[in-house]
Order: sequence, then C-alpha cells, then structure tokens
Amino acid sequence: MAKKTTQEINPTKAEQRIARAQRQELKDELRESFANRPRPVRDRRRTITFSVLGGLAVLVIIFGILVLLPAPAQQVHAGVGVGTRAPDFTLPVLGGPGQGNIHLTALRGHPVVLNFWSESCQPCLSEVPYLRGLYAQPAIQQQFTLLGINQGDPQQDIGTFGRTYKVNYSLLFDTGSQVDILYDITSLPQTYFIDSNGIVKYVVPQQLTAQGMQQGLQAIGVVFS
Repeated sequence: MAKKTTQEINPTKAEQRIARAQRQELKDELRESFANRPRPVRDRRRTITFSVLGGLAVLVIIFGILVLLPAPAQQVHAGVGVGTRAPDFTLPVLGGPGQGNIHLTALRGHPVVLNFWSESCQPCLSEVPYLRGLYAQPAIQQQFTLLGINQGDPQQDIGTFGRTYKVNYSLLFDTGSQVDILYDITSLPQTYFIDSNGIVKYVVPQQLTAQGMQQGLQAIGVVFS
C-alpha cells in the first residue's frame, strides 16, 4: 500500500487540533453554566432550616446560662444603719419573763439584741425555737439582753404566746407602732445587734440563721460557742 504524503497527514493533525479546541471550549461552557445555575429550592429551604435551628440553639444556650447564674441577693431595707445610735424607746413587757416597762437606755453598758416579730409572720415563728434554745444557755444569756418587739398583733395575745411556747426572753408590745416607725421596719423579721454603747453593730433584715446570729453576737462582743 502506498505511503501517505506529508500534505495528506498535515490536514489530519489540523483537524484533530480543531476538534480538541472545540471539546475544550464545550467543557468551559459547561463549567460556566454549572457555576451559574440557580440552586434548587430544596437547598435554600435546607439552609433556612439550619439557620433557624442554629438561632434556636444559641437562644437555648443563653437561657441556660441565665438560669444557672446565681440570682442576686434580695436587698431588704433596714431603717437604722450599722454604726448609728439605736433609737431609744420605752415599751411594756407583756410576754415572757419580766414585767413593767423596759427602757433601752437603761440597758446601756450591756449588749442588746432586738428581734422584731409578729405571730402572723411564719419566718418569725420559725425563729422562736432557735432563739429560745440559744438564750437558755446561761453563759450566753448573761452576756446580752434579748428582747422580742411585737408588731401588729392584739395586745392580749402576746402573753398567751409567751406561755404557750415557753419563751424565755421578754416580749414587748409596740403601742401605736412607735418603735416600728423609729426603726423604719418595713419587713419581718428583723434583728438588731446593739453594743454596750448603744451603737448598732449588725443588722439581719430577714430570718435569722445560726451563722447570722453568730456574726451579730461577735459584732457586739459576745463570745459565741
């Protein structure tokens, strides 16, 4: 068979180059078309769903953090501040031991603890067994005078309350809420720790705990064990 001439081969190579160029051009067009194609609605919906779920997850995390953070301590108003002189008063003893009237200034030279309470105040009633047990210790009782100042109950009920619950400290009746006004009592119970000079050294504007009592007594120089 006769060999092909150079003129016959060159046109064939030229045609192949043209075909390759056309294929490459077609690939480039397909690539560009694929890149610019509109995304399916399904993908957009999926993106929106994931975004919403992600936002909800962030909100849940934030809410969890806020719930777990310790709440700030409730600020209870106490009318007579630490470091000020305790307002003087004279009140009758209507329950517990003692009789007649008690003058606060007459107790000067001896630490005093004033416990403002009422029968209608459940935390106040919860304090009574603790105060009674603490004041039953002779070593403690000799170091300070504990007075319960009743707020808002009928006068005749105080003696009955003292006898029923065997209260071992004097229960005073605040006639006309005069002492309530002097000490600006806005919530019950409240307990004032007054040193031997008549100065308020510590205030517990809520139900007493053993720790609060210990800190208050230490503030007025009472040895607490």
